[in-house]
Amino acid sequence: MAESCDRLIRNFRKSGVAVHIIHFTNRRKKFHTEAAVHGSYSAVPVNNSEEFTLNLASQFIEGLPILKDVKYVVAFGGYLPLSLGPILSKYIAKPLITFIRGNDFDEAIFSKRREMLLYALKNSEFIFTVTKEKRDKIKKLTAHSKVYFTPNGIDTKLWKPAISQLPQIEALKESSAGKKRIVIVGQLKAKKGILEFSKTFANFSYKDAYEIWLIGDVEDSVKNHIETLPIQVQFFSFVNKNELIAYYHAADIVLIPSFYDGMPNVLLEAGASKNVIIASKVGGIQDVIEHQKDGFLFNPLKPASLLEALTHVHRATAEKKEGIANALFEKIEKEYTEEKEIRNYLKNLEL
Repeated sequence: MAESCDRLIRNFRKSGVAVHIIHFTNRRKKFHTEAAVHGSYSAVPVNNSEEFTLNLASQFIEGLPILKDVKYVVAFGGYLPLSLGPILSKYIAKPLITFIRGNDFDEAIFSKRREMLLYALKNSEFIFTVTKEKRDKIKKLTAHSKVYFTPNGIDTKLWKPAISQLPQIEALKESSAGKKRIVIVGQLKAKKGILEFSKTFANFSYKDAYEIWLIGDVEDSVKNHIETLPIQVQFFSFVNKNELIAYYHAADIVLIPSFYDGMPNVLLEAGASKNVIIASKVGGIQDVIEHQKDGFLFNPLKPASLLEALTHVHRATAEKKEGIANALFEKIEKEYTEEKEIRNYLKNLEL
């Protein structure tokens, strides 16, 4: 979510739109504002009490001199922005825009925070979401007339490895001792289906031909359980974007086993790196991938569906897999650009 937020802010500002960021953070203990090109940045400290945090945040923001020039209040995901956004919008008499990405809807709608979410949605002038599925669900829940599907964008050129990275890519490949590599990237939480995937993969007929690479933070209990399974696994800590390029280009398959999701950046990053992708048929993933044409989809609630997808890819020829990876790359390069992404927002917001 942070990466998507940074990308949108950068491209709004590049398009000449001033953006003033209000950042809830536990890394600062004091309120702080600094100027930026086409906008500003304000840090709002997070305290133990959400109510206390939001109350002080509201007082701080209401005192900012930028408010007279602000056209919209934007709530970008997360509990605190969604809680403050509609209230602040009414306090300063500026229309609210709500950006919905993934967990901010999928989990909040089935939690005690449901009313907070619905209040924000119903009091929004515009709602933007990165999946058709969420767009349609929000319309059914709120009868809102301005809910827009605005997919994520990516610059594919940034995911091509530099010549200096080629030795690292080869070294990574050699570390798997002749096995093919299935790579899973991200914050590997319960909703990402990591444990369920690992249990299912343990029953895969061709598992001995593969090594699983888990790149990102894994809970100790999940890691301990995975290590008891009869599969080959390497755990890697979270890596930055530049390092991640090497892992994508060392992969044979990138797998996204989420139970629910928005439009994960990993999906576009892996596609931009010309990977074969096997992914859950959920959220924005199914908006991007067409099954067996430019990737492979499975039902995360049906282990047999995952095994079928794995078997299909395992038995595919190198030429077939290359064609599928290239088809997804071409689609992303044409349809999921940063330019198209920001134009969608500018057009609907009349900016």
